[in-house]
Formats: sequence, structure tokens, C-alpha cells
Amino acid sequence: MRKSAIVAGTGFEGRDLTIKRHCREGMEVVLRREPHNKFDNNAVAVYLKIPRFGGLLGNSLVQIGHIKANTAKSLAKAMDSGAMVTGIVKSYWAPEDREFPRVTVEITDEI
Repeated sequence: MRKSAIVAGTGFEGRDLTIKRHCREGMEVVLRREPHNKFDNNAVAVYLKIPRFGGLLGNSLVQIGHIKANTAKSLAKAMDSGAMVTGIVKSYWAPEDREFPRVTVEITDEI
């Protein structure tokens, strides 16, 4: 199943700079469950795969936020049931005069 989801928390912990510098449409994202997250036990974190030295040294995973709670609840259930979940950046909007970039990811889950 495919669904679009908005990434929340993009303005915290320097994530806005990471997004403005590295985020591109079509870029792969890594989604990780955070069942022990103190704010939401259904939390799903979103990470960008950023090439190190042009990819010569592999990739670094850098968190850019979390899937919004309303979508994370159903996604967490699927992930906990063993579904393979992948994602790509569908769109992003990060003008210089806006503190919080807006990132939308397209998520595919398969059992």
C-alpha cells in the first residue's frame, strides 16, 4: 500500500539546515519505529541517507523528524506486524525565510 505522510518536527535540533542542504525529491528515506518514545509509543522517525564524501564512505543517517501521529499509528501497527516499509521524499518546501521546512514522504508498505 502507498500513502503520503507529512514529516513533523522539521524545525528542531538543526533539522531545518539538514533538509535545506540535503533533501531532494525522490531521495530515499529510512523509517524507524520508536516504541519507547516518551511522547508517542507509535512514533516513527524519518531519516535521510546522506552520502559521505560523495558516497565513497557510504551514507550517514540523519533524522529530519517524525511521521505525524495520525499516520504513524497505522504505520506503526504495520511495522510491528513485520511489514517491509520504505519511503522516498515526495516533496519538500524550504524557503530561506521559513523556519520549519515542510517535507512530505511517500511510504510503501508490504507484508
